[in-house]
Amino acid sequence: MKWWQVPAYRIQKFKKSSLITPILVLVLIIGLVGAVGIGCASLKSRQKAYDAEIAKYQNLIAMEENRSREIAEYAMYTKTTAYYEEVAREKYRLVHDNEILFVTE
Repeated sequence: MKWWQVPAYRIQKFKKSSLITPILVLVLIIGLVGAVGIGCASLKSRQKAYDAEIAKYQNLIAMEENRSREIAEYAMYTKTTAYYEEVAREKYRLVHDNEILFVTE
């Protein structure tokens, strides 16, 4: 049976069923757009969390750089005579020849 020999009632039925396909495609597209939107929102929230973590670690790096700078300055200070005099006074209670040391206990 050729398409021009198909009875009219079958052609009418075929035309009604052809409306289902575009509706299903539209529903599928809306579902995919919704899924992509939800995924995008999830990625944005993750990005905010990662940005906060990056800021935290950058702050820690800055603190450690300050600490290493202070340690380097202290290392330079320990090589001076002022440091040696300070240690001698505090630990060993040594004084210069013309100084008087008052001890309070």
